Amino acid sequence: MTSISCHPNLPLDATPRQRSGADRPASTLQPFAPGDVFVGATLLNSATDDHAGLGRILQFDADLNERGVLWVEGTTHLVYGLTFAPDGTLWAQDPWAWTTVRVDPSGGQLPNLQFDQRAFSRVHFMADSTLLFTESLEGEHQPEPLTTRFRPLPGHRARLGDGDLWRYTLDGELVEIHEPEVHGGMSGSMGVTHSVLSPDQTRLFYVSETGPRLMQFDLANGRQLADLRRGTEGDRTMMHFDLSLTPDGTLVVCMGNRVDALTQDGVWLRTYRLPGFGWSIIDARCGTHAYVGNWFSGEVVKLDLQTGNIVARVAVAEKCMAGIAQFLPSPAGAPTSPLR
Repeated sequence: MTSISCHPNLPLDATPRQRSGADRPASTLQPFAPGDVFVGATLLNSATDDHAGLGRILQFDADLNERGVLWVEGTTHLVYGLTFAPDGTLWAQDPWAWTTVRVDPSGGQLPNLQFDQRAFSRVHFMADSTLLFTESLEGEHQPEPLTTRFRPLPGHRARLGDGDLWRYTLDGELVEIHEPEVHGGMSGSMGVTHSVLSPDQTRLFYVSETGPRLMQFDLANGRQLADLRRGTEGDRTMMHFDLSLTPDGTLVVCMGNRVDALTQDGVWLRTYRLPGFGWSIIDARCGTHAYVGNWFSGEVVKLDLQTGNIVARVAVAEKCMAGIAQFLPSPAGAPTSPLR
């Protein structure tokens, strides 16, 4: 079966973009090796927009030694929601530029895609070969007191998004839209900012960044389910950020100053305390360790999920990391998605 990377009718992003120039260094990304960790870490360079800059994806080995960097074409702001397709292609989103980035396993960037003119935060690869995009914004509130600004939806003066779930074929045909509940987060406009699928793909676990709710949506029946947990409004100890699933089905959630481990029914299992505040991106799919990034300090750590110890760390850059993903190709003979 044709892989996602080679599908002939993917909707290319035709938006004119400024191409690489003298201000953009040469990319040094290496062919993907098992265990490599990729971090979306835009090089911020605007005096008037605190989230704008040169798109950048950093590549580390499993012990967080740097291997290379990709200077991304066609983005304007943060590189969000890094995730791997079953064919090994790295996908990411720029919710400001309304574009989807793809990087093939050889380390080269493929042409960007655009499934709609709206802010997507992540794509999920469904077993029926459709793509489920999560919408990161809902409502009209710009993110005060930040200086960055999101574009209103086409035909709207102020509305930034609907916070919905959008399912497409590989040809870009819209299959269905789900309307999950969202919280809004501190800015009031956060939609489905971070999410992970249940192993059987019937439920989506998700948050509105900085909000107190850990939510879930029944994809099989198109209905909202009860929150896995809900904190008190304004309680900084219950601010939810990125989340991931381990191979045994444990849900791990960034909570700013810690990582919480829960069952898929919301039962608390364990807390991993981390220094300071700002831990907001995570990938724990390897099962033995979680890779966690701190928005404020700009640090990425490798967290041992058995001992709770930090066993490796690297300084990246402050206030620019918006996605992290580890390359974990299926071993020979293991079941793979029909998308391969």
